[in-house]
Amino acid sequence: MALSAGSSVGPYDIVAPLGAGGMGEVYRAHDTRLKRDVALKVLPAALSQDVDRLARFKREAQVLASLNHPHIASIYGVEESGPALCLVLELVEGDTLAGRLRHGALPVDDAIRLARQLADALGAAHESGIIHRDLKPANIALTADDQVKVLDFGLAKAIDPALPDAASSPTPRPLATQDGVILGTAAYMSPEQAKGRAADKRSDVWAFGCVFYEMLTGVTAFQGEDVLDTLTAVMRSEPDWSALPARTPAHVRTLLERCLKKNRKERIADIAVAQFLLDAPSSPPSSDPSTGRVRPWVLALVSTAALIAGAVGGVFVWRSIFKTPLTVTRFSFPLPDGQQFSRLGHQSVAISPDGTRIVYVANRQMYVRSMADPEPRAIPGTDSGAESPAFSPDGESVVFRSAENSALIRLALTGGAPVTLCPALTTFGLTWSSNGILFGQGDQGIVRVSAEGGTKDIVIAAGDREEAHGPQLLPDGDHVLFTLATSASASKWDTAQIVVQSIKSGERKVLVKGGTDGRYLSTGHLVYGLGRVLYAVPFDPRRIELTGVPIPIVEGVRDGGMFSGSMHFSVSDTGSLVYIPGPMDASSDRGELAIVDRKGAVERLKLPPRRYENPRVSPDGKSLAVNIDDGKGSDVWIYELSGVSSIRRLTFGGRDQLPVWSPDSRRIAFQSGRENEEAIFLQAADGSGKTERLTKAERGSVRSPESWSPDGAHLLLRETKGAAVSLWSYSFSEAKAEPFGDVRSTEPTNAVFSPDGRWVAYSSTEGGRRLFVQPFPATGARYEIATDAIYPVWSANGKELLWTGASVRVSTKPSFTFGNPMKRPGTGLWMPGPALPRSWDITPEGRFVGTLTRVANPDAPVAYSFQVVLNWLEELKARMPTKPRS
Repeated sequence: MALSAGSSVGPYDIVAPLGAGGMGEVYRAHDTRLKRDVALKVLPAALSQDVDRLARFKREAQVLASLNHPHIASIYGVEESGPALCLVLELVEGDTLAGRLRHGALPVDDAIRLARQLADALGAAHESGIIHRDLKPANIALTADDQVKVLDFGLAKAIDPALPDAASSPTPRPLATQDGVILGTAAYMSPEQAKGRAADKRSDVWAFGCVFYEMLTGVTAFQGEDVLDTLTAVMRSEPDWSALPARTPAHVRTLLERCLKKNRKERIADIAVAQFLLDAPSSPPSSDPSTGRVRPWVLALVSTAALIAGAVGGVFVWRSIFKTPLTVTRFSFPLPDGQQFSRLGHQSVAISPDGTRIVYVANRQMYVRSMADPEPRAIPGTDSGAESPAFSPDGESVVFRSAENSALIRLALTGGAPVTLCPALTTFGLTWSSNGILFGQGDQGIVRVSAEGGTKDIVIAAGDREEAHGPQLLPDGDHVLFTLATSASASKWDTAQIVVQSIKSGERKVLVKGGTDGRYLSTGHLVYGLGRVLYAVPFDPRRIELTGVPIPIVEGVRDGGMFSGSMHFSVSDTGSLVYIPGPMDASSDRGELAIVDRKGAVERLKLPPRRYENPRVSPDGKSLAVNIDDGKGSDVWIYELSGVSSIRRLTFGGRDQLPVWSPDSRRIAFQSGRENEEAIFLQAADGSGKTERLTKAERGSVRSPESWSPDGAHLLLRETKGAAVSLWSYSFSEAKAEPFGDVRSTEPTNAVFSPDGRWVAYSSTEGGRRLFVQPFPATGARYEIATDAIYPVWSANGKELLWTGASVRVSTKPSFTFGNPMKRPGTGLWMPGPALPRSWDITPEGRFVGTLTRVANPDAPVAYSFQVVLNWLEELKARMPTKPRS
């Protein structure tokens, strides 16, 4: 849509055209409301005609509008006027970097200064989860006072035609007909983007290296006569390193080489490394101009710079050489492809006391990552469901709980056989000091065991209806800091307390009401979690008292959810922080309910995006029960699948969740946290009558409904006690529950009756993650259907048993028989980790019901990473000084 000077788009008067390209036409415009000039980018017409792309673009623009950085051009809004869809952008007066480079290379000092600003812009965006994907000189403006302003941040994906995530970056296929775009983009495109793979932060690091190289040399790092030649050079050739000016500092050369590693696993993982290096003092030329020989001291400098480019280990070396003051530096380490954090109900990450190594739990195994190594390595002997890792005081060993062996294990990181210290049914928080190893055992209290193993002692016993988590021994060797929950309700973590108790006297003192996972730091601060936010408050460990008011210090830290009081963070003695990021609240963790058929056709239900959990279809196929979490609580709602009426709320009374239908579709069984404990209640599906309590929880246990028998006589229950999960059968005629079979697991069993009521399918972690079928009532017989399988559900006719990604044909008459598992196409529905109940269901006609997505930006690739903040304690002390001790 071409606009002429004098025309208007909404309140914006067009002044003059500024340029055009594949991403749209740009005009200088005057905002008649705010009396300022702006840049108005008119987007391609195809975007406004595609509902899905338009919605995706608006979501992306909302995220970008949250960025506020001096080196990123601001987005003011989105304007729709008739057929025109426009972005309202900050008007940057001045040339682009592409225009500047037409006159040749920049002076080395100028190039380093601009590269530092560019790295700052990328770092700020990456911290907000935004990737540029199309960084190049044409997208970098230079203001009149020679300051960088990055343009089009994150818009490449938002504007691109809808592609699979694997091809989310600009590639030759969708843009081949857009003159002038591919040639400019291809020269800065990372090898993974050129292959049509998903872009991540390392793709921006590659583009940064390309741009920085061009600023120093005046030519592109990868050249070709056409697009194909250029992409071939990107994937196969090396830049001409001899083209770099002789005055280029050695650490800058090393930085460029590490930015432009073709294998992104070898590439610098975080732009924070570039930020730190470009702050370093400029070194003399790397060679003697008179002889051309490398100066001897430069070899040592290059070696040091290589360590730094590897990551944090080199940061300490660099500081020791140059004696620079401690600065706070943030970056993240992405997990390798195929890894995701697991056992998130327990501590999953720890940093060594000297801050040089991190251990974390992913895919049920423990990994260690040295700050100076590009990739983590699996720790042998930890693949049996590792959880709650902690370092020894010297940082050379780790201790963890093996979920499969139900034992505490010590292991030297340098090698050697694992050492079993003691049995451990569960561990909620674990610390290792010179006084031994402390860990929480829920309703058993705080337990201590020697680092050499032996008998474990309960040093602090939990009282009635109490659970103790996250212990830490204070410096006096007597007082223990820990989290205390005082009910069996899943909402207990909202009202938990941070307390200190003396081992000798038993005297207890409450420090914080409403908080979990408190840690005492050597700076004289207490840090704890509440609502996925870390708070800090000055704390005097001698007087056992707070000396100030808590303030929020880090937002978006993943917690243990309803399962524990864990906050996934760790602080080293040297002052570095590591944490696993997570959404701030349930409102950012929402999605759309939909029905997906066997061919992948999607029917979105007529409901707004919310945090929908545990959807269950009524046996008659007419209604859907689902619990909705608004971040403050959860309730069960009913939706008529005919769509003739809106969704209606069924329960009012507490944390109500996990609905299960009666076979006649007239009643709902659900778990509730009302009456201060987790129990099972019944409610008429039409909302009439009173809520009826069905079970009473035993001390320290939580019961949840699983499946209602077709004859209406029995309800399968899951009981969770500590880390042990068992299956029970409740008899309505006898009004009591009894254990069902020999079902042992550490994860939800997701048990479900067959349509004829004669069989029960369930998953178990006994000997791995396996799917079983047992007769009902239990006879001792059982059939193993599949391994590495969870979330079973029966087809309506009972002839098929389905689970995530596979199914098997079965026959229940006259005896139980089954065939070989067969893979089935994915549904595109959100699947939680195995520690959560089944998040989908099946209709009588065989269609799947669930949530399409559970992330704030459904088009963003799922990122698994942990955040690192070097010298975080310097920031903490600056924001919250502690009073001198008297």
